[in-house]
Amino acid sequence: MDHTAHARAIAGFYADAEAPYTRGIALIGSTATGADHPHSDIDLIAAADTDPGTRVLHREGRMVTITRKRPDELAASLTRPWEAGAAVPAWRTARILHDPDGTLSDLQALARAWTWDDHATAADAWAASQLVGLAEEVHKIHGMLAQGRARAAAANRLILALALPAPMAAAHRLLYGSENDLWDAVAHAAGPDWAAAWDLAAGAAPAGPEAGCRAALDLYKLAAHRLIGHLDGSDRTVVDTARNL
Repeated sequence: MDHTAHARAIAGFYADAEAPYTRGIALIGSTATGADHPHSDIDLIAAADTDPGTRVLHREGRMVTITRKRPDELAASLTRPWEAGAAVPAWRTARILHDPDGTLSDLQALARAWTWDDHATAADAWAASQLVGLAEEVHKIHGMLAQGRARAAAANRLILALALPAPMAAAHRLLYGSENDLWDAVAHAAGPDWAAAWDLAAGAAPAGPEAGCRAALDLYKLAAHRLIGHLDGSDRTVVDTARNL
């Protein structure tokens, strides 16, 4: 059997099993769009009034993730800058498998009509706020390098490489189907300096320990240059101090 058809058949099995306990269930992600590979997990979202949580199962050699959320939480994901970048395209391309009262159809319609215009101010404010918390990693990298603690410096370097793309995606008003698409989307939008630094910081391109750490610091500096105008007061001082290191 074609692996996508096989995955959708498995999704249908679990949709039928979950149906009596939910207000709706949808298949999202690469299996919904047909972009999956034989090792892709099968992502199901269940709208349920109780018992939020996630189950990870295996069936017929495929991993199945069933996430249960309240309908209001699913709708809220379209308004939160830290979720909307992935949630909007996920719902636009979702395959609705069970939806007796139209809860998920309404959510899909909201996603298809959604634009960044209504959320731009919140997106910039959230993205800039992330730099404040991540300033600590900049200080840690400098401190660990000065002490010759290469592993600790490398860990903090990876935190920056993995944490900065999400706020940069919001700043660039990007939508991405999954986290797997986030890294390339930000590299393309932020430009060659960002792409080169991210590759070194994350290990996609070869770099020694110190060069990789310096690349992660460059990522922070590039993100700060883009976003610091949305900070003031003590928050701006925190970010300015970190980028000046």
